Amino acid sequence: MTPFRAMRRGYEARFEPVERVVLARVARDVAEMLRDEAGLDLFADGDDPGPSTHPGPGKGQAWANGLLAPDELTDADLARLTGVTGVGRIPTDPAARRLLPDASKDDTDIADEFRRLTQNDVAQAKVERLEAFAALLDLPSGEDAPSPLGRHGAPPPVRVPREEAEQFAGALTDVRLVIAERLGLKTDDQVMQLTDEIMWDRQAGREIPVATDGRAARRFWSGVFVAAGYAQETLMDVMLAELRGRRPSGPATSSL
Repeated sequence: MTPFRAMRRGYEARFEPVERVVLARVARDVAEMLRDEAGLDLFADGDDPGPSTHPGPGKGQAWANGLLAPDELTDADLARLTGVTGVGRIPTDPAARRLLPDASKDDTDIADEFRRLTQNDVAQAKVERLEAFAALLDLPSGEDAPSPLGRHGAPPPVRVPREEAEQFAGALTDVRLVIAERLGLKTDDQVMQLTDEIMWDRQAGREIPVATDGRAARRFWSGVFVAAGYAQETLMDVMLAELRGRRPSGPATSSL
């Protein structure tokens, strides 16, 4: 992987074909996890939330002009009237909790209310940017597709339009947060130590193994984590440098 650099129409870096395939696959897996954990598929676009299960007017039911009182609305009623599907589902997967954290650690009522009002929108936005990230990384396919190696045997560049760069960087953040949770990385010191180990192995010529057993799998995903961080860091550096009106320095290359 080469560092991102500013081009006329955006930002460009060269990923190895395997890096593109792995990062795209992980992004789609994270998007699918978010859909499931946040319950986004309960009321998908175009789906009818179903008829109200309310039995209709009766003793003790407060009606005004044919409308149910707020405390009598079912989830189906609420979804039909406002688009809100009810109380936000609290993710059970710790990785999803990293992407959809509580708004307050001290007040569960505030946390629940923020989750109810915002979680679906936040999760949907993350899903969309992860899918866009994966689509941008996808290698061309089909009979007319170019070779995965470009001119002079080098991999074709990944080109990120300027208007999509923040979303691309955000998707890398989400991918890294999920992998960090799976690897048990909780502190910055742990991240730095892991990064140093992977970079040292790379400089020493020791390839990251294929994930065939527990130890090899951890090394493999550690390499993916570091590669995603390298891509994110160099992209943010060149974006900030461009914002400040100066050219970035070129860091060394990295690979899975």
